Amino acid sequence: MNVESVCLGDELGFDKARSLEAFKTTVYPLLTRNCSGCHSTTSRAQAPIHSDVDPGLAHEYALTRVNFKKPVDSKLVVRMGIDRHNCFGSSCKDANAQMLAAVEAWAAAVAPSLPETPRPVPAAEKISEAQVKEWIAADKATNASGADAEFIKYTSLHEIHNKGVSAEEMNVARVGLSKALNSTARWAPEIVNPVDINGKGIVYRFDTRNYWGYNKGVTKLHFGGSDDDVFFGRTSVNYLGEPVGSDVTTKEKYRYTAEVQDDPSFAKLVWGRVLAGNVEGATDREVLPPYVDGFKTDYIEGSQLVYTLTRPDVYNAIMAIPWYAQDLESELGVIKDDGMKSYEYMVTKQAITIDSRMYWRARTKSGGYYWKTWDIFTGQLEGSVQTIEQAYEQGQIRFPFWAHPIPKFIAGTGGGVTAATLSFVATLAQPFNSEPAGCDGQPNYGGSQFLNCRYYTGTEGLQQSAEEVIWDLPNGLQGYSLWGGFNQRRVDAFVNIVRDPRITREDADAVITSRIGFASTDRRLNTGSACIGCHADGMNRGDNDLRDWLDEGGDRLPKGEHGVDGWIDDEETVAQVKELYPPSSVMRPRMEDDRRVFMAAMSKIKREMILGVDKNVYVEPTIWTIEWAQNFYKYPPTRSN
Repeated sequence: MNVESVCLGDELGFDKARSLEAFKTTVYPLLTRNCSGCHSTTSRAQAPIHSDVDPGLAHEYALTRVNFKKPVDSKLVVRMGIDRHNCFGSSCKDANAQMLAAVEAWAAAVAPSLPETPRPVPAAEKISEAQVKEWIAADKATNASGADAEFIKYTSLHEIHNKGVSAEEMNVARVGLSKALNSTARWAPEIVNPVDINGKGIVYRFDTRNYWGYNKGVTKLHFGGSDDDVFFGRTSVNYLGEPVGSDVTTKEKYRYTAEVQDDPSFAKLVWGRVLAGNVEGATDREVLPPYVDGFKTDYIEGSQLVYTLTRPDVYNAIMAIPWYAQDLESELGVIKDDGMKSYEYMVTKQAITIDSRMYWRARTKSGGYYWKTWDIFTGQLEGSVQTIEQAYEQGQIRFPFWAHPIPKFIAGTGGGVTAATLSFVATLAQPFNSEPAGCDGQPNYGGSQFLNCRYYTGTEGLQQSAEEVIWDLPNGLQGYSLWGGFNQRRVDAFVNIVRDPRITREDADAVITSRIGFASTDRRLNTGSACIGCHADGMNRGDNDLRDWLDEGGDRLPKGEHGVDGWIDDEETVAQVKELYPPSSVMRPRMEDDRRVFMAAMSKIKREMILGVDKNVYVEPTIWTIEWAQNFYKYPPTRSN
């Protein structure tokens, strides 16, 4: 069973039969021609099954990916125009145009019958800051007095309203606000929505203790900024103005308690960090400006609050993410009792990565989940080869787990981590000194001191990899973290490992596919915001290509010296691979179970925060609000921004 997020109850007055008939003649033909190779029960049955031979089933799935009131925001369209996923026609731009036209034709038959989204304050009525302060003052008199007063905060969406966004987009901002608060509530036991203080859907009250009034022994927040800056001596002070040296990663260590305790002092600590803004980030030139233009005396402008909570160094700090991954795994109670076999492994060829991705799912002692990915610096390509697809065609395979699928756990760094922690895996060794030849005897392509180990060595030390982690929060949403070549915490991921197509949406297809090295425009994926924005439904789906292709006879597995040739005929290794890497038929239900937990939490947010009977949100609400803030305040899109 696949779990999707959609609400089409009777109160919406949705005519499903009419929608189906329109779907059959508009979007369905495009989907069946171009997407049924994966998204149909007659092929790989990869959800969403929006291209199935049964138009009724395809329609059910397509309804989860269409915005009838604003077709351009439909996921069906965005997958072409922004994500550049399996584009058809002459280019992704062409595919986007074809899909948009089809969705618009479908919407024309459906949208007129949908209810209007309520707007307590008419669009033409502007709300002044003085008016916002009056509303807050009236609410404070009743709801923010005595000992509770210091924990009661206010946030306003009046600036978004005043800019004339649609009623549906106001709902997006409301959901984004609550999602940001609850996504950074590290140990809070349940979803708590901010409260509309006067029924106008503009000004909201929240209690910081509902999100950060729970603690596991943290008395001082770690420096939340860049490990690059720390290791290369670029950072001098933290948000308090205290000196930060290169030894901060070993000096700062959280001593987590075994159980979560109520702790209002932690809420004070977190809120003080939020007010300082994202001043630790990542920079190679100077101290970062905090970018807190929306912080007012009596309230915080809503998009500013979402923006601040989810940026890298505030996010790392208030989520109390330690410097090394093994410490997070210990705190979360990741189960490692069965050694290497404790995890379920997957290899997917090109997820959002430049090359392939190895990842695993672990269980935690609380009954939760923990996913960790391994994305590799694929390095420079030779000669006329400009894309990863061309590299595979010519045997220039960098991804080590095709040839070495049995992971070799090694020591990272930070407090004596060893291979026995089962936290860090050998990928491609990355020496500090430039050599005439790579560290496995292969030519040193590009002459870079950081990219001269082309193939797997299995050795310890700094690795050419980045890791991303997702785990379930107690309230059902997700925590996110990025880790680097020593298993150390990072604020960002390099563009030659993963990339966010939202940042490069105006570039031509050829530019996108050729950008496999360090780009001149270094727009990295930032922890917190990029993860939250991508994982709109919690876990994104993926197939275990390594195992599936092995079971299918191996024809699709990469061949050659750095492909599967070295082990494909070894019965013992093949048996071990099959033991470690479950087929997609096993891993898909795992992902759906984890999606269900996340969507249940999101439903609690949408049910209360969305005004009107249409409880659907058609874009990821947090990233929408972040981008709104960046545009409104004109915050420049720098490496940490």
